[in-house]
Amino acid sequence: MTGIPQRLPLSSGDREGRLDRLKREGFDLVVIGGGINGAGIARDAAMRGFRVALVEKGDFASGTSSKSSKLIHGGIRYLQMGDLRLVRTACRERDLLRRRLAPHLVQPLAFLFPVYSGDPVGLLALTAAMWLYDTLAIFRNIRRHRMPTRRRALALEPNLRAEGLRGAALYYDCFTDDARLTLETVLAAEEEGAITINYLELQDFVKEGGRLVGAYLRDRIGGSEFEVRARRVVNATGPWADRVRCLDDPAAKPCLRLTKGVHVVVTRERADHTQAVVMH
Repeated sequence: MTGIPQRLPLSSGDREGRLDRLKREGFDLVVIGGGINGAGIARDAAMRGFRVALVEKGDFASGTSSKSSKLIHGGIRYLQMGDLRLVRTACRERDLLRRRLAPHLVQPLAFLFPVYSGDPVGLLALTAAMWLYDTLAIFRNIRRHRMPTRRRALALEPNLRAEGLRGAALYYDCFTDDARLTLETVLAAEEEGAITINYLELQDFVKEGGRLVGAYLRDRIGGSEFEVRARRVVNATGPWADRVRCLDDPAAKPCLRLTKGVHVVVTRERADHTQAVVMH
């Protein structure tokens, strides 16, 4: 998935042909859900030589994958939880995206982490966390962290509250266009041989002898219903995963506990900051 594909196989003129292939061909894998997870699974499986179909009930990335914080981060907040393995993995994946897979979509972003008197994380603990963060990234962050003094922190962000400010940390993560990253992953799956179609909604599963052998789909554009056969079906529907599980087993107990992230969007003129500022 390097660079921008020269051919766009998701054009509407190609849809009928791909629908026909879904109806006629058998697949090793049918992935339900066209967010970043479904797209990534389809791409990875296609690269391994499997016959793959990816279907989505709406636009690709129309769910959580276009409503994220847009960050490609190393998971610094997980240091406080002691999950060093997760931080190490996140740092490695961030570096892979920034350097190799999507350098045109992943951009560096500076974060200022101010520390005030009485904060739960003091300057000493934050300094140790910054060194650990750089170490887990094998010092391949965009830049090594710095620990600005109170005076320097106010020079970097003049609108910080000065009262009680003791100092700060300045470190780097990355941001991206999450929807475009998902779409390019879908295109990359297509380039590896996967069939990807949106506006196909899962209606039920096809079973034989108690085993899932495919899925019943409804074309939300043309209105037709048909089945697609596959050796395996992957539920990559994110927060709708339990709803899909109930199609297989109506008595299935929920396995997800949903959470909500709230993003408040204001103009830069109102915030008047020069880099991202961590509030805690």
